[in-house]
Amino acid sequence: MRRPLGARGLRILALNWRCPRHPQAGGSEANLFEQARRWAADGNAVTVFCADPGRKHAPERDEIVDGVRVIRRGGRFTVYLFAALFVLLNARRYDRVLDVANGIPFFAPVFTRKPVVLLVHHVHGPQWYAEFPYPLAAVGWFLERWMVPCLYRREPVIAVSPTTRDALANTGIAQSQIKVVYNGSARPRGPKATTYSGEQRIAYVGRIRRYKRLDRLVRMIPALREGFPDIRLDIAGSGEAAPTIDAVVGSLCLRDHVVMHGFVNEEKKAEILSRAAVFATPSMHEGWGLTVIEANRYGCPAVAYDVPGLRAAIRHGETGLLAQDDADFRGALSLFLEDRDTRRRYSEAAQAWSETFSWDSCAQQTLAIILAAGSAGATIREKTAPEPPPQ
Repeated sequence: MRRPLGARGLRILALNWRCPRHPQAGGSEANLFEQARRWAADGNAVTVFCADPGRKHAPERDEIVDGVRVIRRGGRFTVYLFAALFVLLNARRYDRVLDVANGIPFFAPVFTRKPVVLLVHHVHGPQWYAEFPYPLAAVGWFLERWMVPCLYRREPVIAVSPTTRDALANTGIAQSQIKVVYNGSARPRGPKATTYSGEQRIAYVGRIRRYKRLDRLVRMIPALREGFPDIRLDIAGSGEAAPTIDAVVGSLCLRDHVVMHGFVNEEKKAEILSRAAVFATPSMHEGWGLTVIEANRYGCPAVAYDVPGLRAAIRHGETGLLAQDDADFRGALSLFLEDRDTRRRYSEAAQAWSETFSWDSCAQQTLAIILAAGSAGATIREKTAPEPPPQ
């Protein structure tokens, strides 16, 4: 039985870009809904307002999911306009507003005087220019760099890692406003689909975006194939960069070695992660690395570049390896593919590391901050501070 979260009967409105049914849902959605269903289970009324992916993906536009009311309006960009209107018309029905930033937040303080808490996964910075054409990238960068610090200067801010906290502080948000609350990690559902048996498999499970740089990983396979003729790279997930990655696979004649699975269910994900020798994520930047911790749950060590977020999620030399360049990355992958003893040692440490992260603890810490947001000076109260990072 979970420990009570410390607040009951609170009416919470959460604004998020997407819902878990969205084909491009990722770590942000997992984080919010894992917490929201716990808040609802403990007696709070939780509403999530998000974009509508259409009836193909969400048969009902509005529904109750695990006790959480989900309201879907608008698309990728228009959801922000619909959310502003919804807050203007309905904020009086809620006690608190949780504003989740996916690049840019919903600017809830402009539309309501209700207490607002900002949840930030990562600060994009130069990543805007890797993902969007110049006009949109410039707007996104300006809003994140200048408007967010200005409009949220009096609001509590939650960062998912020290990396995100420090990046937020560099934009001008006061350190006293920011609390770090780590994402949780769910235990594998039921028995593993299989266990690692020495196969030469590399796994990536997550969203497929340009900044994830999966093309780099695919281009490493021909060189790795020279030492590991049976090598296989499993890429599971969806996103706008998927056609580009698929084209790279085809151009390099790697169809027999790289499999694009698309979106997969929990059972297939468990099979992919359990059978892989190593989880690889060549992203240029992350706020934390939820997919890394999830892979660790299945005993899969990780390899990434030494970049913000991932250097916090991976304990270099213990749960995985951080690479400085492409040669380092290939070398790290080779190590796990060829040395089963090393892989086993990292696997055990990775599983132990992942078990220090709990969605119950994450939900409790976030709810305490949301609750305290209604009190003067609540952003700096010690009692709302999250637990220190696992050691």
